[in-house]
Amino acid sequence: MNHKFYENEQEILKEVSASHALSPNLLQNVLTTSKANYYGEATTPTKRQKELEEELKYLIKKGNSLTHSTSSGKKSGLKLVRIQLNNYKTYLNSQTINFDTHSDDKNIILIGGLNGAGKTTILKAVRYLLYGRRGMTDAEFQQQFTNTINNSFFEQGGREASASLVFEPGDGHHYEIKVVWQYNSKKQVVSESKTFSKRTIGAARPKRNEQIGSHNVDDFNRTIDKLIPFEASQFLIFDGEEIRRIISSRNSADFKATIRRMNGMSYFNELKNDLDKIYSRKVNELATAQKSTELLKYNKKISELKDHLSELIEKRTKAEQRVSTYNKQLDQFKKLRNEKLMQNNESREKFVSNLSSLETQYTQTMEQISKLFSEKGIPSFASKKIEALKKRLNVEQRYVSDQRRVEEILTPYHQFMSKLLSEPIDPPLTEEQLHQVEEIGKTIWLSNENYNAPTATESQNTWHDLSPNDRRFIMNVDASSVKEQIVDLIKKANNIKHSIESLQQKIDLAPSAISVDEEDKKIQEITEVLGRTKSIYSNIKKKEQDCVQEIRSLEAKLKGTKSTASNAVDLADDVQIYGKIKEAIDEYSEKVLSWKIDLISREFDRMLNTLMRKQDEFGRAFVDRHKMMIRIENERGAEISVEERSAGEMQIISSAFIWGMIKAADLDLPMIIDTPLGRLDSYHRKNLVEHFYKHLSKQVVILSTDTEITSEYVELMKEYTSKQIMLDYNQKEKYTLIREGYFELVKG
Repeated sequence: MNHKFYENEQEILKEVSASHALSPNLLQNVLTTSKANYYGEATTPTKRQKELEEELKYLIKKGNSLTHSTSSGKKSGLKLVRIQLNNYKTYLNSQTINFDTHSDDKNIILIGGLNGAGKTTILKAVRYLLYGRRGMTDAEFQQQFTNTINNSFFEQGGREASASLVFEPGDGHHYEIKVVWQYNSKKQVVSESKTFSKRTIGAARPKRNEQIGSHNVDDFNRTIDKLIPFEASQFLIFDGEEIRRIISSRNSADFKATIRRMNGMSYFNELKNDLDKIYSRKVNELATAQKSTELLKYNKKISELKDHLSELIEKRTKAEQRVSTYNKQLDQFKKLRNEKLMQNNESREKFVSNLSSLETQYTQTMEQISKLFSEKGIPSFASKKIEALKKRLNVEQRYVSDQRRVEEILTPYHQFMSKLLSEPIDPPLTEEQLHQVEEIGKTIWLSNENYNAPTATESQNTWHDLSPNDRRFIMNVDASSVKEQIVDLIKKANNIKHSIESLQQKIDLAPSAISVDEEDKKIQEITEVLGRTKSIYSNIKKKEQDCVQEIRSLEAKLKGTKSTASNAVDLADDVQIYGKIKEAIDEYSEKVLSWKIDLISREFDRMLNTLMRKQDEFGRAFVDRHKMMIRIENERGAEISVEERSAGEMQIISSAFIWGMIKAADLDLPMIIDTPLGRLDSYHRKNLVEHFYKHLSKQVVILSTDTEITSEYVELMKEYTSKQIMLDYNQKEKYTLIREGYFELVKG
């Protein structure tokens, strides 16, 4: 199915506005107001809806006199200024990374060091400073904040560690977030304090400086989300695992929700819900003004159903989140189990890898068998009998046709003989003589008509009494044999299944140095819970669909109920315009999502083919709109299994996908990427730097490990980096110092 191509969201807005006879500026102002409310100060739904209704009244009243910028409104671009770590983890004393390079020509900053020097610490510190515990499980939080104070400093009697981040969003100000932790003698965190300040660039004192606590943390989060949306954190801090999970995902609801979240479209759901509530209230007011019992009855029922629908949507959303969480946990435990099995025996790595490939082959083969059997199976296995039946039906058809022709030829003969034999004959003929005369006459008559009798068959009785439709159906049956193909596929499936069982048996029987009983137990428990949760989700989804259908049915009846009260004219106009706005926003949100998916698909495919070699045989990459998942095909159009790609290929695929997501999100954020080049050969490494990182953002921070350092790598990074920073790790004392100049220090 072809989809219309749009240049930008404004083009979609204009098209939707025209189709609903609304001003584009009106819809733009509604969207802008709703987005500001979503990221603004926390408020109750009732208060938010009331403010939106007042705004709508104003916008409707202003009508075509409204003005609003139709430009993209893209910001000049956010940049990291510096991060300071004071006795935090491996960083001893006060260590600062200054990201400001004062260069617009080169956008890459390289931070290098040994494994364990503190590269990941920088990533996690940036994320925690911006977003706190949001999106973190209790286990992840405990893992990050265990032993966070520097050991050397602690042994000297120090009990305080801190981290701060300064960034510039392009509005002429520097924003600083600082977190200070206090520890007891057991290295346990006893207190945490966070401050947030805003300072005009070049000013000595901040314009805003406040302590963040439970009373204002929601306001702080919304302020940060205006500048660097939490939904875009995967762009700011390249979360390779999360991106790979999305690419490998076969859960359409999870994939679609992720696209919405990472493209800043979360506020649409809140806006649509608010518009539904406002519209329902307006319809209620109209029904009351009309004093129509029927309208009141319909509207009361619709209002009740919409309240119920809101509850179902909330339950369904929570169920989706639980399904997503359990899927992640299941993947984690399976990954952990496989890692342990691979550690026990080097051959197990090959077993586990081959098992995934065989399972994919088995599934595809069974799908082929099912498709062939459903389309051509029965005709194929009965092909000989069907062909014999067709031949017999043709013989019978010819026989019937011959009989009809004989009857047509002999009709005048029978009329002649009837008249002839009705005359008196003297002497009279016997019955036998009369029969002979009639038969001889038939033969002569047929001969005179040039009729040649057909060769006699074994039996000229019609065996099959079929209607013309039944006969046509049988004659049109395609009895071309695919039996051998199906049999071969069944043999292939059986062989694959046998290989899977054999491989699984090898995995199960292989000697085990590390027990996976705990992982097996967890996998079983999570699988059972996941099954129950999916069942709950399906039931809620069914109820939600039924509820939506009932609401639509009642709304259709409601539209058919005409107003006769003169004092309800204004309210009827309000209901009409509010209904148009509600429908327009629904259509706009779906078209924007569809457009973004198309844009992601195009940019993903373009970048992947730019980064890969021709001989890598990646033909086409795209988002399957129907199943909502990533698909990659080779040059022959056959699907390539994403899960079976090497670590280096997955790095390239992930990079191409994040490129598509950033283009669709239209964000200009810095990016911090951990060890992105170590698994790549020199060709793909150069391609990634030259075509991807160079154009990805105005500020790209690459965290590099010393294992990546080669002479070719040094020359490449010197050409494209504006600054190099060394994380100098003291092996003996176990602490890290930050020094500018990376390649010189490595050589030295």
